[in-house]
Amino acid sequence: MKRSLGTTLAGAALILTLGACSSTPPVAEIPEAISSASTAADHQRIADYFGKKAVSYEAEAKQHEKMAASYSGRPRGDAGLWAAHCSNLKTKLKEAAQEARALEKGHRDLAESLGK
Repeated sequence: MKRSLGTTLAGAALILTLGACSSTPPVAEIPEAISSASTAADHQRIADYFGKKAVSYEAEAKQHEKMAASYSGRPRGDAGLWAAHCSNLKTKLKEAAQEARALEKGHRDLAESLGK
């Protein structure tokens, strides 16, 4: 399928524009965002950040679960040690996801209470 340069550039511009409109603060801005949060919108942005972190942690936990299974089937090397490493990371990442979800909920609750 042929695309014109204009169509490709328009698509790229749209993606960049949508990315710039994201309500989630960058990780470097989170400490300041937390310390200065005073409005429902502030807390919603922080909740969105923690929601995205939870999704990321959950995806990484699944990846480590798959890697642990892959290492378990290897006959040589330190496969058992590597499988244990991946299993431990999977557990810690799942815990991190749960904690991020709790923070997300807390900030959503704050946003809701401030929005009234």
